[in-house]
Amino acid sequence: MRIGELSARTGASVRMLRYYEEQGLLTPVRTDSGYRIYQETDVDRVARIRCMLSAALPSGVVGQALKFLLDGRAAIPDEPADRACLADTLQGELDQLTGKIEALQHSRDLLATIVADIRGAVVGPGRPGDVGPTVARRSVRKAGPALGQTR
Repeated sequence: MRIGELSARTGASVRMLRYYEEQGLLTPVRTDSGYRIYQETDVDRVARIRCMLSAALPSGVVGQALKFLLDGRAAIPDEPADRACLADTLQGELDQLTGKIEALQHSRDLLATIVADIRGAVVGPGRPGDVGPTVARRSVRKAGPALGQTR
């Protein structure tokens, strides 16, 4: 099949399929006139590539994983050293992804607090928790004079 058909069948844009080829993730056969020809197995390969990339894995790690999952028989590496290397690489990516998720969750929680504070006007001059500079406030202050200042 040609690149347009693979694109239609996988939902990946033609541009992305070319990128996957540049990264060594796809290796289509070229005709004498230069057209890319893909195999039926490339439909599943693109699905797996997209899944791994959407999990924030770098293309180099995706290539390593594909080597063991799709190229040849679908299996984990036979050699203990190869298994350990792949597992360590994937664990590192998992740890980084977990850290990003935790940071995003923290940002989400902070933003939710800000929105709630603004909607409820729970902070600012004359509001609970606004009795002095050492009192812990929520996320924002209502517009008005700074603490200790008068209008």
